[in-house]
Amino acid sequence: MDIKSIRQNLVNIISTISNLTNMEYAVFDTNSQLVSSTKVYLEKKGPNVHSASIEEVLNQGNVIVNKPGHMLSCIGCRFVNNCPSTIELLSCIKLNNVPIGVLSLTSFSQEGHNMIESNIRSYMELLEYISNLITMFAANEAIKQNTQILHSAIDEIIKEMGKNLIIINKDGLLIHWDKSIEKFFSYCNLYPQTIYQMFPDEITNWLFSTKRHSKKYFSTKDYSGNLYLTPLIIDNAILGYILRLEEENKKSLDHPRENYGNYLESIISKSSEMEIVKEKIRKIGNSSSSVLITGETGTGKEMVAKAIHYTSNRKSHPFVPINCANIPETIFESELFGYEEGAFTGAKKGGKLGLFEMANGGTIFLDEIGELPLHLQAKLLRVLQENTIQRLGSITSVPVDIRIITATNKDLEIMMNEKKFRDDLFYRLNVIHIYIPPLNKRSEDIEILTKHFVKKYSNKLNKEIFSVSNEAMDVLKSHSWLGNIRELENTIEYAINMEDTNIIQKYNLPDRINSFADKIIDIKDMVLEKEIDVIINALNKNGWDTKGKEKAAKELGISVRTLYRKLKHC
Repeated sequence: MDIKSIRQNLVNIISTISNLTNMEYAVFDTNSQLVSSTKVYLEKKGPNVHSASIEEVLNQGNVIVNKPGHMLSCIGCRFVNNCPSTIELLSCIKLNNVPIGVLSLTSFSQEGHNMIESNIRSYMELLEYISNLITMFAANEAIKQNTQILHSAIDEIIKEMGKNLIIINKDGLLIHWDKSIEKFFSYCNLYPQTIYQMFPDEITNWLFSTKRHSKKYFSTKDYSGNLYLTPLIIDNAILGYILRLEEENKKSLDHPRENYGNYLESIISKSSEMEIVKEKIRKIGNSSSSVLITGETGTGKEMVAKAIHYTSNRKSHPFVPINCANIPETIFESELFGYEEGAFTGAKKGGKLGLFEMANGGTIFLDEIGELPLHLQAKLLRVLQENTIQRLGSITSVPVDIRIITATNKDLEIMMNEKKFRDDLFYRLNVIHIYIPPLNKRSEDIEILTKHFVKKYSNKLNKEIFSVSNEAMDVLKSHSWLGNIRELENTIEYAINMEDTNIIQKYNLPDRINSFADKIIDIKDMVLEKEIDVIINALNKNGWDTKGKEKAAKELGISVRTLYRKLKHC
């Protein structure tokens, strides 16, 4: 472990402790090289140190130099007989009982000398505390370096072996994979890297319920063959899996399978508003025009985008989804447009394809387009206008044939007025507009979606739950669903986890859902109570006989029949 690898941590530690104690500090490596120090220490003693004194500390552990320049270890030092230090405490920094450096606490004033000498035990304890703190940072850095070495070694082994290998953790996130699998999964380079995007539900359900080496046949639009599974088990716990794909019949990417299914059916709805959306998708499927999908968070904008792509004549080519809010701005341009070799420090040898080139011939879906920085909006506009992209570090343009679908939950027209979104780009993107209404505007979809999610998560969590109680369904239908379909899905997943019977009960819904329903009931009761008071006041005024009731009904603006019905609650 080289202590210089945590230099920035040392700068922060030394600066903080020096300000607190009004003393000077320095850290040296085992070769007597100064790694970090306070400004005063550097000015007084410079970057060079007497190696004999450092070796003494490495051998003894702790050394107190209370007569600087006049001690045995000072012989041969350039400061012998005239050392600027008045006192110095030194402590060996160790990692796994192996010395990795030396920490010095120093004073250059007589006042500091007296303070340290009169509280020598406290200052030695402080020195030990700081040494332990530095050791913790060194240990974390060592673990990080070892992990990087291990990951690099696994990458090289997978590269040499090939064989369509994937390594995932217990949550299904990709850790390593053979580049050859990318021909089967056009989106495996995107964020987030998860097998839930790659495999159908029946495969992920099987995978996470398997605890031994197994294989299973499956088929998607780009792949048919066996999936071999090996759980990675440590201390009887599964920490991940090794997956290997064995294709049944090798097929060229230029001639993929045509068995896509009806993607419109994946939009589960019976509302008239969503039928309008589906009809619009059918009409625009084979168009090359840009589409802007708007709607609140969680309404299913990406699902609509996929339906447009997979019902179009581009369905045999990639669908590449990109969340504009998830990719750091510093690497956004290189991710979208790629780069040439040597374009910047750290650029891969041979350069890298951008996501636009990966989507060539297909569809690129830019979710949360309102998060796209202004300078990248200009570059996207150029792609739309010229149908070309330009990699970072290149002076030539690459032609691309891409349909662009964008989505947002923001009001882009307001952003245009605030100069946060380019109006010329907006009009290019908004050729075809699809609005997805929120779930609380299509309440008839709540029941059908609930049934779908009950089935989905019962299978995924290996539970036999078949339906929702009437009481629970009433609560679900009364909720405002600000998170829309995503919130409903999370609610059902939670309830499936909590439920012990075959039917989801009201008390197993999340507390926030039940508390909202209780508030609605309280409000209804308050309204009913107020209504009864108004009716009684009208009858007291006009009389409780038949004529009085007729006059009261007229005064209240309701029919006599309605008045009699409401009197039953009095």
